[in-house]
Amino acid sequence: MNIFWTNRAKSDLENLEDFLIQNWGFDVLDDFYEILERRISLLENGNLIHQKYEDTDFHKLLITKHNSIIYEINENQINLLN
Repeated sequence: MNIFWTNRAKSDLENLEDFLIQNWGFDVLDDFYEILERRISLLENGNLIHQKYEDTDFHKLLITKHNSIIYEINENQINLLN
């Protein structure tokens, strides 16, 4: 499946990046990106169970205990929403 980052998802990621750098430093940011890349790779390859997000058609992917991605699946594309 193809992964598509919406503008909102990109903006949210940039804000999180700034927060992590300011409060925790580049090592924590690097660790976060390693985890994010592994999770997205699993999602892209269809190796994850898709948990529904509340009462919507969206899904939720836990990245860390404080960070998740909300996404939707359209045919062969996964749209990362935020």
